[in-house]
Amino acid sequence: MSTHIDPVCGKRMNVNKAHIVITHEGQDYYLCCPLCQKEFEQNPAKYMQKKSKYKRR
Repeated sequence: MSTHIDPVCGKRMNVNKAHIVITHEGQDYYLCCPLCQKEFEQNPAKYMQKKSKYKRR
């Protein structure tokens, strides 16, 4: 199972259960809910500093 940390809120989630996956400048960002999606879309550069973190189990 692969997990990911939402760059907006910091929530750890299973990538298969993400609300949406947004690809920005070649990087996939997994977001947990519409609120995080809206926040990310308003200012993606702010969250690009927080790189995606994957953990394989």
